[in-house]
Amino acid sequence: MKKYRQVTVLFTMIGFMACNLDNKQTKAPTQDKYVQLPAYFNREQAHIRAGGYTLAKTVVLNGQKDTATITDTDSTAIHDLLKPFTDADLNKPSLRDEYDTSSLYDPFSGRKSVIYKSKGKQTNPSEITMELDKNGTIQQVNIHSYTSNMVYEFRQDLFYQHDKNVRMTTYQKIAFLAPKELEINVMMAPKNGM
Repeated sequence: MKKYRQVTVLFTMIGFMACNLDNKQTKAPTQDKYVQLPAYFNREQAHIRAGGYTLAKTVVLNGQKDTATITDTDSTAIHDLLKPFTDADLNKPSLRDEYDTSSLYDPFSGRKSVIYKSKGKQTNPSEITMELDKNGTIQQVNIHSYTSNMVYEFRQDLFYQHDKNVRMTTYQKIAFLAPKELEINVMMAPKNGM
């Protein structure tokens, strides 16, 4: 009986040690599987603010057009403009293994295209395409999102071109209501270049 208690205590101690080692291993930082788009767009926000850009903005909502020129690129205007891009974080735990990755390389220019495509039908974003220059710096990002069910349909295409253009098109349809279409196009130029 005494041996049985000793063996039980020994196995209990080994079990606690194994759990403790397992906890330490799971706390180790994991490397991100996909490009960190939120970090990239946060750097782009700072770059646009520091560069003193003029933004020529055109908004079309259900056929009604409005234009504006923004010369004071404050942090709020730039943050709001790039927020849909920073929200596209594929490294969230819920999206960890939800995308297939493929890439195309141009040996002549050194440019590379990286494509993340959703494995599931309703994962948002459904596809991200990035164009990188020969140094590996992101020059262009396309993000496509799509959700559809019996009551609701939503499509969004986001396009960002470094130092040049931001374009967003959104289509939203809720059952029994008229669809809403929104297009935002922003051309960026240095203040001294306009």
